[in-house]
Amino acid sequence: MSPTRAVAPVEVAPGVHFVEGPASNWTILAGDGTLTLVDAGYPADLDLVESSLRAVAPATGDGDARLTSVLVTHGHSDHIGTLSALRRRHGFEVFAAPAEVPNVTREQLHQVTVGDVLPHLYKPRFARWVLHAVRAGGLGDVAVADVAPLDLGASRTFSGHRVVPTAAVGHTPGHTVFALPDDDVLITGDALVTGHPTSRLDGVQMLHPIFHSDLAEAGRTYGRLVDRGARVVLPGHGPVLRR
Repeated sequence: MSPTRAVAPVEVAPGVHFVEGPASNWTILAGDGTLTLVDAGYPADLDLVESSLRAVAPATGDGDARLTSVLVTHGHSDHIGTLSALRRRHGFEVFAAPAEVPNVTREQLHQVTVGDVLPHLYKPRFARWVLHAVRAGGLGDVAVADVAPLDLGASRTFSGHRVVPTAAVGHTPGHTVFALPDDDVLITGDALVTGHPTSRLDGVQMLHPIFHSDLAEAGRTYGRLVDRGARVVLPGHGPVLRR
């Protein structure tokens, strides 16, 4: 789980590029001469996010394609950690579900606490994950200002792709998944994952209960996502799922 290991975007559909990062994932949409980022890794992933954007830019037909939008599934530090630094280098809008905006701006905080993790630190996988999270900046100030609320259920075009944001609550109060119906792709964030550093499992799964703000609701959301058809599923943790 080294925060500096190289990562390479994988094109899972035309103009849809998935990056499996050191401990969390992000997706880049390319088209119409622009780039859209979905989630953004830990603070220490900044150089990796930047290099993946540079790698994808030629897919727009413009090697200098500009990052214009960032879509946030939820406001955990491993999904928004690079955004403030990225914004100092690029001009872009940040979007999240209305119920998630306070978590992204840190007016509220819905995230696993030290107290939640302490009872599990005797487990080697948890201990390694905590060490990585701390080294990657997970305890730092990752608040993002000026976050625009998404119109959930409404289709909108980002970088040439039709995107439909849908509520998928439980992991956090405003967790959102993003469907790309024309690409047959579903970006699930942490509502459904295919692996995690703390898990021994491979394949479709829920995160450990300590990570969810409302476990019962997270379970219901997970069940709906398991039944939801999409040719390609891009999780917040773990490898791409093709069906």
